[in-house]
This record gives sequence, C-alpha cells and structure tokens, in this order.
Amino acid sequence: MTDKTNNLGVLFIIPSSIEQNENVTFLLDEQKKQLCNIKYFIVENEKIARKTIKEFNLKSEIQSVTLLKHNNKTSTNDLKEYFNPIYNGDDMGLLSDSGSPCIADPGSKIVEYAHLNKIQIHPLVGPSSIILSLMASGFNGQKFKFHGYIPIDKIDKELYVKKMMASVKEEKETQIFIETPYRNQKLLKDLLRILDKQIRLCLAINLTSSKEKIICDSIENWNLKKDIDIDKQLCIFLIN
Repeated sequence: MTDKTNNLGVLFIIPSSIEQNENVTFLLDEQKKQLCNIKYFIVENEKIARKTIKEFNLKSEIQSVTLLKHNNKTSTNDLKEYFNPIYNGDDMGLLSDSGSPCIADPGSKIVEYAHLNKIQIHPLVGPSSIILSLMASGFNGQKFKFHGYIPIDKIDKELYVKKMMASVKEEKETQIFIETPYRNQKLLKDLLRILDKQIRLCLAINLTSSKEKIICDSIENWNLKKDIDIDKQLCIFLIN
C-alpha cells in the first residue's frame, strides 16, 4: 500500500493485458484493492481502456469514470489539466493499451511530469512483452538493449542490423527490437540474410495468448526451417 506524504493523490502505473482478444488475468487481487476507488484514468484508447478497467472491480460504475486521452503529441498544458484530480487529493491511474505503461509507450511523459511536480508514483506488477521475451529467450539478461522499431529502408536496415550484431559479438549484449506486424515476415527474411550463421535469433510470438510461441535457434538452423509464418502477428525479435 502507498503512504501519502501530502494532500495530493497518487499516480498508479497500471499494466494491462498484452493480448486484448482473450480474457487474460493480468492484475493481482491485492493490486485491484488499491485501484477500486479510482475515478480518473489517463489512457491511450478509450475503448481498450474501458475493457481493461472492467477487470479492476471499481466501486464506481464504469460510465462515471473519467478517461483522459493522451499520446506522444500531448502538450505540457494538457498534462497540467490531467493532474487536476491529483491536486484535489484523488488518486489517478495511467494505462497503456497493451502491457506495462512507459515501456515502448508514450506514458513516460506523464510520469516525468509527476516527478517534477512532487507527485507520488506507484507502479504495479504486470506483463511486459519485452521483459517476457527476454526471460523466455535464454539470452543474456544481464546486459541488453531495446531498440524499438529498426529502419525500414533496405540499406539503413542492413547497417543497423550489422551494428546490433557487433554489439552481440563484442559486448555479449542481447539486442531486442520490434516491427509493425504486417512487415514481420519481411524482417525475418532480411535477418536470415544479414546475420552471421552462428548468431542466435529468438522470436517471441503472441505472448500470453493461446497462440503463444517462442522459438530460439541459430541463424544457420533458422535457414533450414519451413513454414515459419509471423505475418500480422505480434512478435518480439531478439538476437544474441
């Protein structure tokens, strides 16, 4: 539980299900108890947020909950208005559309503003596809880097992948990255062409869903695999 040191409310950083199309439990009962009185949430997508919030067992009706929409273009003036409930002593929740807020997510601006204004932060335990994929890969978890999306242009992509490969070889650093689902198959084909045969590639596909699949192997063996279809599927790429 949080101990308020002033009259301000607390900003709860709340994880959501990675897999939105299946009913996956993602919060502990003790965490739900901490959220049951919250009436204000900062969200990315209102429809997805309402589905997530239904799992919290709030004391208030879902229709009475206030959702404040934000994205990467949210201005500082907007942020000030978002925090009015906290200045009035009410707790608030920060939600991501998928997984843990602020990790490959625009929510970090919200948390930064809270810190700068002496507002208490309370992060809750929940799923992160990046962390889950690293856990399941067997790759170096002591030293790793998340790149987000890598370049689309053929030449830029090849240079970027070779730079990541150099970090793997020289620093033993696991490299983690993602792609827009409809370009996954193309990226896999490019990786198999660019990477040295001894480099290991892990694909973490549809994590936490009934279609979850995690495949790790050397590039040499990946090139022998048949019918690996990751087109339009949620996928995390890791090399080591």
